[in-house]
Amino acid sequence: MDKTALLKEKIADAEVVLIGIGEEFNERFDNISDHSQLLEGLNKVDENEELSWLVPFFEKIYLDEQQDSDILHAYRNLYELVKDKNYYIVTTCIDGLIEKVGFKEDKIVEPCGNYNKMQCSAKCSTKLHDSKDYVDHIKEALTKKKLDGLQRPVCPDCGKPLTFNNIVCENYVEEGYLPQWQKYTKWLTLTLNHRLCVLELGVGMNLPNIIRWPFEKVAFYNQKASFFRINESLYQITEDMGDKGIGIEGNACDFLKKEI
Repeated sequence: MDKTALLKEKIADAEVVLIGIGEEFNERFDNISDHSQLLEGLNKVDENEELSWLVPFFEKIYLDEQQDSDILHAYRNLYELVKDKNYYIVTTCIDGLIEKVGFKEDKIVEPCGNYNKMQCSAKCSTKLHDSKDYVDHIKEALTKKKLDGLQRPVCPDCGKPLTFNNIVCENYVEEGYLPQWQKYTKWLTLTLNHRLCVLELGVGMNLPNIIRWPFEKVAFYNQKASFFRINESLYQITEDMGDKGIGIEGNACDFLKKEI
């Protein structure tokens, strides 16, 4: 049996499925220049460095409008594989695209944050603010070609600039994801001694303490686990994983898009 067929069989047989999604699924904004309004906005920023704070907002607008991309195709195929399973997803991606294809929001934890919330750049508190109104305001100004008059959003408590609540922020407020992380760890304790399929997809060594190393440990201690690691270069399996570990060489996003 080939590895793709075995992966499908193990998912079908599993009682619980643990999914980790890493760097190979990061949106790189390669096609942002195809969006005429965003391209005009970026050109405006090039002309006036004081508007550079707008770039992350342009990224958020671009992400919100994504409907058809390789990453979304891969996510949709993954969703079809596990939608009827008891699953949980841990992702280090901050683009939020995983939320657009049908996965239950309460089954996704994003420890690196995303673009949905904003925080004080100085971290004067751990308060978070919904980004939607700010993004909509900037999108309207972009449409009307009135970027020059925009004021950068500021923290209502200290007056410092607001920034998106993700790991790109120097003073990242981690409290945003912790409640969901607690739900995830509780779910994880209930997987022991159940048929568990672990899918590690495109996870490298940028933040191995979030997915790569913990997932190996989970699979090692569960005698009923199967472990699949799909990665373009870091697909190797440690010897102590034994027969339960299978490495698949290849970009995980491409694999899900084409092979599944």
